[in-house]
Amino acid sequence: MKITKTLIDKYLSGGASAEEVTAIENALANQELDLADYMPESEWQQQDRPPDFDNKSTLKVSLFKQLGLGGGSHHTAKWLRYAAAILTAGIGLWLAYTQLPSPEPITAQRAASPPSVPSPVQTGNLYYINSGNTVLSLTAPDGSGIELYPNSEVKFSADFSSTQSRDIQLKGKARFTVAKDKSKPFRVHTTGLTTTALGTIFTVDALGTSITKIKLHEGRIEVQGTRQHPDGNALKLQFMPEEEISISRDQQIVAETRITATRSSQRGSYRNTAGQLFFKNLPLEDVLCIISHNYPVKLNYDAQDIQDKYYSGTYTDTAEVYRRILADIQQLHRISITIQNE
Repeated sequence: MKITKTLIDKYLSGGASAEEVTAIENALANQELDLADYMPESEWQQQDRPPDFDNKSTLKVSLFKQLGLGGGSHHTAKWLRYAAAILTAGIGLWLAYTQLPSPEPITAQRAASPPSVPSPVQTGNLYYINSGNTVLSLTAPDGSGIELYPNSEVKFSADFSSTQSRDIQLKGKARFTVAKDKSKPFRVHTTGLTTTALGTIFTVDALGTSITKIKLHEGRIEVQGTRQHPDGNALKLQFMPEEEISISRDQQIVAETRITATRSSQRGSYRNTAGQLFFKNLPLEDVLCIISHNYPVKLNYDAQDIQDKYYSGTYTDTAEVYRRILADIQQLHRISITIQNE
């Protein structure tokens, strides 16, 4: 489209079509127009406030003022640069102002936008790995202390306030000093085992490839297996201070130490080493528990018959060794123990 002086006048008066407006503005933006060719500076000086323009917009008047056309003279080249820049940026706004319908006057105060409701924040997990050579001291969100041994790792929630229990995932070895909170059990999960405490100090050692060792230092804990036993009952044992247990990955009790209050805190123990089973001053209750758990049998006996009774013995571990152990116990203590469904 050819840009002429008539078209420029039409553009400035607001009578140009959309196509004409686009052509002129593109020419201005690309600096293809020399405005002096269409309207000499002297003519611009005479067009300070064109009559047909006053009632349409104040923008053109402002444009003339910015160009200094109402007062002293300017160099033509400088004036043309200003004109091109201001026309390119301002005429589009002027057309929008003159051609769009005026907004209705606001007679009432605008209502404030409702505050946005933040999305619920998902509680994250904290994950620690001790790849060093010394014990790493950590503090759980509830204030419980964790001493993480080398080559070990733990994971737990960053906030226990929204959880029903305080759960710790452990790989390796750690000592826990548990903050008291009876409403939220403190649970340490290792492969196949869960150790639960309410307020205590204990150590869980799962550094070995096949055995987890748990030792209680203060308070009380409960150790529970996650695998179902053939008799329908999972491993579930409680411990007193200085008692400990070692459990294999296949849920076999490998070693156990108990403190006997009735024998002046005498220590009783069990261990399975190199195919040999060693029982030493272990309460009968614990001996029968080990047999029931390590072998596919369910025992029947009178609980009163085994109270305050202990057992010591050494056996070679075989698939049927439990029969010999039960026979020896019954003969020694003169009690009746039967195997269910036999």
